[in-house]
Amino acid sequence: MWRKKNQETKRLAFANNSLLNERYVKNEVTNSKYKWWNFIPLNLWEQFGRFMNQYFLLIACLQLWTEITPVDPETTWGPLAFIFLLAALKEGLDDLNRHKGDKKANERMYHIIRDEEPMDVMSKDISVGDILYLEENMESPCDIVLLSSSNEDGSCYIQTANLDGETDLKPRIGLPNTASLGTDEALCSFKGLVECKPPNPDIYVFDSRLKMQPDASEEEILSLSVSQIILQGVHLRNTEYVYGLTVYTGNQSKLGMNKLTPDTKWTKIDKQINRTTLVIFACQFLFLLIFGITGGVWKSKTGKDKFYLYYPEDERWFQPLVIPLRFMLLMSLMIPISLKVTLDICKYIYASLINWDLEMWDDENEMGAHASNTAISEDLGQIEYIFSDKTGTLTENIMEFKKCSIFGKSYGTKHRNSSALEDPELLQAINEQRPEAILFFKNLALNQSVVPSYPETDSDDEDDLSDSDEDQEIIYKASSPDEEALVKAASKLGIKFTERKTDLLTIVVNKKPIQYQLIQTLEFSSERKRMSVLVREVDSRQIFLFTKGADDVILERIREGQEITKTIKHLERFAKNGLRTLLCGYRTVSEEKLEEFLKEFKKANNEIENRDEALEKVFSKFEQDFILLGATAIEDKLQDEVPQTIRILREAGIKFWMLTGDKFSTAVQIAKSCNLMPYDGLLFPIEGADQGEVENSLDKISEEVQNLEKNFYLIVQGSTLKIALGEVKHKLLNLSLQASSVICCRTTPQQKAGVVQMVKELGKMTLSIGDGGNDVTMIQTAHVGVGIAGREGLQAVRASDYSISRFKFLRRLMLVHGRYSYYRTTFLAQYSFYKSIFFCVIQLAFNFWTGFSGMSFFNSLSVMTYNGVFTAIPIFFFLLDKDVSEESVYLNPHLYRDSSQGRFYNKKTLFWWFMRAIYQGILAMVMLAGIYQGRGYIYPSDGSGIDNQLLSMTGFTIVIQIQTFTMALETKHWTFYNHFIIWGFLVFFYISTIIANTLPNLEIYYLLFRAYSDPIHWLSCVLINTIVLAPVIIAKYWSAQYIPNRADLVREREVYYRSRGLPINAADATILNNLNSTEGRVIPAYNSSDFGINGILTPFKDCFGKSDFEELNKKDPLTTLIIENIQNDILKKKNQEVRTQRELDRKEKNIGLNKSNSDDSSNSDSSTTASSTTEDEDDELNN
Repeated sequence: MWRKKNQETKRLAFANNSLLNERYVKNEVTNSKYKWWNFIPLNLWEQFGRFMNQYFLLIACLQLWTEITPVDPETTWGPLAFIFLLAALKEGLDDLNRHKGDKKANERMYHIIRDEEPMDVMSKDISVGDILYLEENMESPCDIVLLSSSNEDGSCYIQTANLDGETDLKPRIGLPNTASLGTDEALCSFKGLVECKPPNPDIYVFDSRLKMQPDASEEEILSLSVSQIILQGVHLRNTEYVYGLTVYTGNQSKLGMNKLTPDTKWTKIDKQINRTTLVIFACQFLFLLIFGITGGVWKSKTGKDKFYLYYPEDERWFQPLVIPLRFMLLMSLMIPISLKVTLDICKYIYASLINWDLEMWDDENEMGAHASNTAISEDLGQIEYIFSDKTGTLTENIMEFKKCSIFGKSYGTKHRNSSALEDPELLQAINEQRPEAILFFKNLALNQSVVPSYPETDSDDEDDLSDSDEDQEIIYKASSPDEEALVKAASKLGIKFTERKTDLLTIVVNKKPIQYQLIQTLEFSSERKRMSVLVREVDSRQIFLFTKGADDVILERIREGQEITKTIKHLERFAKNGLRTLLCGYRTVSEEKLEEFLKEFKKANNEIENRDEALEKVFSKFEQDFILLGATAIEDKLQDEVPQTIRILREAGIKFWMLTGDKFSTAVQIAKSCNLMPYDGLLFPIEGADQGEVENSLDKISEEVQNLEKNFYLIVQGSTLKIALGEVKHKLLNLSLQASSVICCRTTPQQKAGVVQMVKELGKMTLSIGDGGNDVTMIQTAHVGVGIAGREGLQAVRASDYSISRFKFLRRLMLVHGRYSYYRTTFLAQYSFYKSIFFCVIQLAFNFWTGFSGMSFFNSLSVMTYNGVFTAIPIFFFLLDKDVSEESVYLNPHLYRDSSQGRFYNKKTLFWWFMRAIYQGILAMVMLAGIYQGRGYIYPSDGSGIDNQLLSMTGFTIVIQIQTFTMALETKHWTFYNHFIIWGFLVFFYISTIIANTLPNLEIYYLLFRAYSDPIHWLSCVLINTIVLAPVIIAKYWSAQYIPNRADLVREREVYYRSRGLPINAADATILNNLNSTEGRVIPAYNSSDFGINGILTPFKDCFGKSDFEELNKKDPLTTLIIENIQNDILKKKNQEVRTQRELDRKEKNIGLNKSNSDDSSNSDSSTTASSTTEDEDDELNN
């Protein structure tokens, strides 16, 4: 194999030696795409790389041949040039902004040390090996290795918002060997060397090493990791200054390597539209042959006798070439040139509607929904499978320490809501300094990566801080909510973690500070499923290895012979209550074992390639022989409306799978509590330690569920899933597709992605949703990825197509935005094909009267403005159309099945649209020809005869009218804007054509005035529109009456509510309450599915008028009850208002009587009469 010349295999950054670093690129950042001299050719090359543009360029070029073009070349060149200009203008403006940004970044000044000399240079002139000086709040222009800082230990804090969107501060730890190099003078003599990997995009990995001198021995090499690197784009915070050695520059920085354009996602509807385009293209070719051959035959038999046709007798190519090409040009409009631009604009508007939707705004997090990918909104309406993480996605990710088990004794288990932190027995054990309890909570206080901090104080004496730790509130900044909860729990029980330094941890046990030397942290990862910390108590010099992690991992590593039965039972009980559990253990380490471990660790940690694998081998060998301390149980509550959201999405026909890292029992309990797995179904676990056992388990479950009448659910653990995704994947898939839901527990990120890919490969539409870095691969694998902006960073959000702040917003994102986007795009695409085919059919039908010569019926101006103006702009306002209201979508989630099952765009719908275009085009042309050419028509205004231009103008007027009425017929949701645009454009058509008729240079000059002065013109318009559109109106009425779809039935119910002055969501309360019961799963009574009302709904009579719902109400007792209750409530409210008003009037009258000194009988009688009347009125109201 050929290898790239001078391919970089290792990056060597020499300090103060520019000669050895000159082979690397400078720090000039280039985000722009074009140069001034290559913009036009490069942009044209990119645009002509698309098949559709190549096709229309071919058509435009053929139209330059005057012998074959039936219309002026401008009809294609004009729209094509406009579309190209629009795309080029957008690209040019975007690139101009990128040029400005590049210039600003590249010319920013920085202080560096190069070749032992301090200097100030522009950012673009910084080189690898330069020692860069950064001050607080400055942005790093390149990737640098931290050498020293204003802090004594060389540490600093950075903010990575430009990199990953996270605003919290992150620490960077300097090496003790370089921490003292804090001045220009000291660094001028520094001759260090950094060895690292070639430029790569992984911002979370920096496996490298530092030599203080280039010729340093292996023993003197220092290991570097991501904790020592400051990346391009991050800001220095809360640190006066830092020095760093430059290792990656320009577009070779990690940020620059991440700027690569991601793979383009194509929606399912896009692929269907492309296939439709190919079918139309094939039909064009077929018609080209048919009409070309027919035209040739007609010319040979009939046309040659027509001397006035001027056929070129001596040109043999005319018949086989010119006539077919004429028809090719005539039919080129069948594929609308504006379709792609129209759909691109629509997709952008869909994304903007998501971004602007205040219904998905979260006040708590001050965050709304965001569409990162503007091209796939339609796929949100076609999802069949949802794959969800649990923690932080379905739950709040706010952890609270609830229960624990220590050496077989459980605490906080008096009742379900009790807490171990309030358990008197545990408090007594802590107060009595029982060793097992102290060791357990020491593990929680020391085995973590938390940074403690204290609120700002007015005291100037910082030396007193340690003395007042007991009274100070400690703020723990943790990368994981679990760690924060565990450290806080230990702190509340008197084992407080108070200070972290580079290699020193301080805890306070019963007001006594104890210091531990931090020897090594064995970090947690999704693959390791555990975290350990190696510490030495400073006073006693005793060495401890504390560990905590998932039960399946820890149990493999505990010392044999221990009594763990009680702890395991407690663990299972915690998990069944839906709590997150961990096992904790420890062991002491001898000096000899420590020295052996550190030697192996250093060797593995100095590896540049495969460092993680090497370290894991060392860690796995060392993390053995633990004494089991006990178990922790943390509560993570479900987010608001998670059960309701999952229930509604399942009613919408979507299957829901949960992929979590939690243990079996916890996953099952959460699945039940969030309606993922209702209690009326059967749960089948897939088990097995090898392929044979897993296959047997799958076969056994398959047999059991064959004749099962109720729903069933599957659960599989990560160890089993690893095997199942191998040779028996097809069996796992077949069984899983039959299940109502599938739960995968103890899964790794790779297994999550593998499950999604397995279902995706079957052609099912998938959506993945998660909130953490371990969900990124799953999110990127699915057709649609949704990230939740949670408490574990924004990695999932950055990798997703859409981001939301709460799980409940997924319901609106899919049912409203997804369904509407799909519904609107399918109409726009099919209508665009319809109107173009309709236009071309008239052109072809006209050729039956012109000897199949390929002549155009419409003039060039009409051809150019039909698709480009008169039918292009109005359809954009179909973006406001809704086949049903948003309230109805929520109340009838089964409506989503219409979009997920592709009922708006399929072979059947396309067939009817195409047939509609063909019969309407033929009928319109035949009627027009019959009216005007049957007996030779004479215009009464001037006595002239009909000619092709006049006939064409009348025909074009009728075509625009038919399209206007068609858009009106297809509109379901009328607004002022729809009315204004649809009817306004019809008026605009008449105004523009009248103006065009006054221009002498146009071929239609004065034609329209002759046509408009003729009553036959107007009668023809009325007659042809009526006859052409009548079958459509009749078909729509008949369909709605006798074969209504789901949306028809729901729209009829909306008419019913509106006609009685009731809100559409009048049934919300009743239906939502019933959702929590078994009967409620039938949803509203007007559901069109089989389990809806008994029998078929009586279809509506007129969707624009009042409806007769007597028979419907007989079959729909739920709706009748709802209506009666609402009407009674309204009546009671009105009666109460009347009573209140009468009571006020009565009081005013009594006050007036008391003020009066007169006490005659007439007043008394009047008062008595008034009182009697009021009592009678009250009785009447009560009745």
